[in-house]
Amino acid sequence: MPLFFSRRAYLAATLLTMPVCGAAQTVTVLDCLPPVPPAPVTDAATRAEYRTEIGQEFTAYFDEAQAYLRCLDAARAAVSEEINRVIPDYQSLGPEPDG
Repeated sequence: MPLFFSRRAYLAATLLTMPVCGAAQTVTVLDCLPPVPPAPVTDAATRAEYRTEIGQEFTAYFDEAQAYLRCLDAARAAVSEEINRVIPDYQSLGPEPDG
């Protein structure tokens, strides 16, 4: 099978499956919300007084960022599985006519 056909199958399957939500409640990229980074605190006195709280905000942000990246990985995996399921259906259509 030519490489060009495989790329087309991948692209078509990706475009067709990304907006579709299956009954299995798979994760989609729309379920993944990036975290909001902490606001910078430039005042030295405020930084010193609230050092613990500011540190906790950064820690929470880093934890949320990791959860966001895991969500994106899960969405990628779900789409990849869907693509692998759909490609044989697409390939069964046969070669496209020359056009």
